[in-house]
Amino acid sequence: MSRSCSRSMTWEFPKQKDYHAHFDCFSGAAGDMMLAACIDAASGDENNLLPYVQHCLEEGLVELKGEFSLSIKRVWRSQTGSIAAKYLTVESRYHHTKAPVPRRDDETMGHHNHDERNNIGSEDEENSHGHAHDYSHSSSHSHDHSHGHSHHHSHSNNNSSNDHSHGHSHHGSNHRNGPLRNLPQIRTLLQNASVQYIPTWVKEKSIAAFTELAHAEALTHGAATCDDVHFHEVGAIDSIVDTVGTCLALYCLGVRTISCSRLPLGEGTVWTDHGLMPVPAPATLRLLKDMPTCPGPAGITGELVTPTAAALLKVLTKTTTTPIDGRPPCFTIREIGIGAGTKDFVKHPNILRLIIGDKLVKKEVV
Repeated sequence: MSRSCSRSMTWEFPKQKDYHAHFDCFSGAAGDMMLAACIDAASGDENNLLPYVQHCLEEGLVELKGEFSLSIKRVWRSQTGSIAAKYLTVESRYHHTKAPVPRRDDETMGHHNHDERNNIGSEDEENSHGHAHDYSHSSSHSHDHSHGHSHHHSHSNNNSSNDHSHGHSHHGSNHRNGPLRNLPQIRTLLQNASVQYIPTWVKEKSIAAFTELAHAEALTHGAATCDDVHFHEVGAIDSIVDTVGTCLALYCLGVRTISCSRLPLGEGTVWTDHGLMPVPAPATLRLLKDMPTCPGPAGITGELVTPTAAALLKVLTKTTTTPIDGRPPCFTIREIGIGAGTKDFVKHPNILRLIIGDKLVKKEVV
């Protein structure tokens, strides 16, 4: 049974505020999986942490109030076994309705009407990895490891246009299905947030993650600057909730340093509004630059790491003093959280593990 947020708005912060978190992404990563794992790591207090996170998002980012709701439920993953995990749903008031794909400056006069091509592909929708892409998806933000990308990647290798509805949730200013937000707007939204609800650490990490996303999109589409990017996912409500919510939940758990395992690249191709592309898709690939990577689980095709997750992990691991080699550090484990993707694979569980601990032993760089 899923559990929606009640209106209990208090959270007891841990006295210790120097915990280390390690994300074990052996099956991939998506923003909603990361947030679900954080909530699960609350050690019996998840019923308080989830509503507290939603409350802070609504009161801190007042413009978002009424646009979304959060719920979480326990699910089981692995068709050959039974691994329990938490599955998070971000319900959008706008039903994650798709918006136009980004266009070049020379296309603004109408060389190509991208709105007419929305049925070509969904670079995010049904990532065979099953974490429904953190960007705009079906109305329940169901993360089929359809990881939240900048292009609703329908990660099956079927090239039928019916299977790949390109749901870019482009949130920009005048979209009839909801507000479209670009990087400057998201940055302002966070900068103006009260620190009572969105602490400075959370603001800084969130803005940095969105900036990484914007930079990757700008390079991919040839925009002059990050601010010139016509976002088709970063402005989506689910991406904002996943990004800021994950940073906020980590802060509430007393986490200040983060590391992650090697990130699986995935394999195969995906239909997008830009045509058939190999995975990882261009923006995701750019976000994985300088990050430890590895092949994905055997037999699984599709993109396994979403842009939201890649940007988050890139930013959160930047200040880690130990070398980023994909291995967990030497530390004492205190809490464990398990976040689930939507799809259920045969040979391995579609989950992400969060390991929180202290007494970190810093490695000497040889």
